Order: sequence, then structure tokens, then C-alpha cells
Amino acid sequence: MIRTLKAFALHLPSLSVGLTFMTLSMLFGSWLARLPEVQAALSLSEGQLGLALLGLPLGALALTPFAGWLMQRIPTGRAMILATLLFCACLPIPAFAESQWALMAGLFVVGVSNNFMNISMNAAAAAIEQQYRITIMSICHGMFSLGAMVGAGSAGLVAAAGVPLQGHLIVVALLMVGLQFLLRPIILHLPDSDSGGSSFALPPKALLGLAFIGFCIMIGEGAIADWSAIYLRNILEADPFVASLGYAGFSMAMALGRFAGDGAKVRLGAARLIVIGSLLGAGGLALAILVPVPAAAVLGFTLVGFGFSTVVPLLFSAAAKTPGVAPGTGIAAVASSGVVGFLIGPPLIGGIAEHFGLGFGLGVVAALAMAAAVVGRRVRL
Repeated sequence: MIRTLKAFALHLPSLSVGLTFMTLSMLFGSWLARLPEVQAALSLSEGQLGLALLGLPLGALALTPFAGWLMQRIPTGRAMILATLLFCACLPIPAFAESQWALMAGLFVVGVSNNFMNISMNAAAAAIEQQYRITIMSICHGMFSLGAMVGAGSAGLVAAAGVPLQGHLIVVALLMVGLQFLLRPIILHLPDSDSGGSSFALPPKALLGLAFIGFCIMIGEGAIADWSAIYLRNILEADPFVASLGYAGFSMAMALGRFAGDGAKVRLGAARLIVIGSLLGAGGLALAILVPVPAAAVLGFTLVGFGFSTVVPLLFSAAAKTPGVAPGTGIAAVASSGVVGFLIGPPLIGGIAEHFGLGFGLGVVAALAMAAAVVGRRVRL
């Protein structure tokens, strides 16, 4: 793993894309870690917050049908720079919301720019793999998780120091704009990728099992992103810094798991790794719920990160190799199931929390992870 990471760091096109992955997650992690403040400032219940959070995946979904059209008409490197600058400009908008609906509208705008950046980054990583005949996708996603850890952890310190959310997000966004301008000469010379067509597809029958697993796991990933800080802050009464450690620990574990994912796949096999990862995620959520103290919850969310880290990359790989299904169609189908998971996750958990408590809502996510493990034993990879 060390040798692979060193080669990645020395290859400037790969490193520039990896740092852009990290940019997205640092910005997003900074926002997510301070969600409890937003909820308190707007006096939102869990159900109201869940509905407002729906704006983000709705924005992402709104861009999806046009993603292929955009990527066909804009060179890959230029698209990635444009998307990054757009996301940096949009991220602070929800921090200025004065109502539930203004928050939802702001998150819709963030969701559009987030998805554009996400698509352009992955297209750039794929283009580098094709051009240079190397494998960097897993490391790039590891960089994403590493950035989320740094963003959430630093946001906790900034929140504990009493820095206003609006100023915090604006400063972080400006720093990331500066990084993007430093990387610009390299990014503009990245190879182009063939990214035509829509990024959304219904799963064919051969991929239903993989799509279901992706749906369950992506609901879980979204649950930790949206609700871990709120669970620690509001339910377990942790201070702002400790509340940020739930998502930071989850992201750290995701990064480590993805950096080591290829080796784990060789030793354990893809099918077994999906089952083990799903069960570990369910166990981590159970720990966070059943031992209601902040330290146990942070450990539990970290275990969820280790468990979930390799599942989605393995699903993409398996979907691309499914007999009788074109690789692009397979990946789009599994990715689309994840989009649906993100779409219904925030209001689902928020609605459950409204009536039965946030702990019960996270328990439903744990049950879905268990269901993913059961299905994982039956699918052929």
C-alpha cells in the first residue's frame, strides 16, 4: 500500500485529481460537522431538518440527466476546475438560511454543484486510468474520505472556538479556490474521457441484488454524514468538538479502508468482504445506539466507516463485470440505487426520529445494513 501511495503522490496528474477529491470532502465535511448549530439556529425538529436536507440529493438528482451532455461538451480538466469553483461559491449559501425552506433551497443549489464536481472528478480519474494504464480510483476515493475527516475534525475545533459558521465556510472555500488555482496548470492538461449519455439507469434483473446492497449502504453513509453530529450533540449531549468526531472518525476509517481495499479483496474475496463490511457497519451502529455515551458512539461510527469503506467500490467493480450487461449500464444502475438511497435517507430518518427518536432511526439503518449482508451472501460476484 505504501508503494502505491508513493507512486500516486509522484504522479502529478493523479495527485491533482486526488487533491480535488479531497477539496470536495473537506468543504462538505466542514458543513456537516456544524449541522447541529444550523438546526438550533432555525429551531428545527428532526423531521423538519430531514425534509430540509432533502434539498441536497434533489439538487444532485436534477443535474444527473444532463451530466453526460455537459461532460461531452467541456474538456475534462476544464469541467473539473469549473465545477470546483462553482461548488466553492455555493457551499456557504445554506449557512445564511433563515428558514427551513430557505435551507432546503440553498442545499438544492449545493447539490447541483456537488454532483457536477463529483462527476467531473470521477471522469478525470477514469481518464487518467485509461491514458496512463494505472489504477487510482480507489486511492482518489480514499483521498475523499481523508478530506472529510480533516474537514469535520477542523470544523469541530472552529465551532468550539466560537467562529461563526458563515465566516468559517467562506474562509475554507477561499482556501480551496486558492488550491485549485495552484493545480490549474496540471488539471488543464488532463486527458479527456468518454462520458457521454445519462448517469442514471434503472437496474436490470441481473443487478437487482447489487443495486439493493448499494441502496442500503448508501443510506447508511448518508445517515452518518447527516445525523452523527446531531446524535452526539443533541441526544448524547457531547460538546461541539466531540460531536464532530463521529463523522471525522467515520471518514478516517473510510479512507484507511479504501487505501487497503485492494489487498483485502485479494485475501478475502469480494463477496465475503461485502458481507463482512455490511455486518461491521451494522455492529458499529448498534454500539452507538446501545451504549449511549459519546466515546462509544464515536467508536461505533468509526467502525461503520471501516465496514462500509470497500462495499460501494466492490459493487461498482462487480456491476461492470456482470455477464450480459454493458459495463457503463451496470455502474450507472448501481450508482442510481445509491442516489435513491441518499434521496429518501434524510426524510426517512428524520421522520422516524420525529416519532420514535433518532436512536431508533439509526437502528433502522443498522437493520438495512444487516439486510445488505444477507443479500450479499446470495449474489454472485
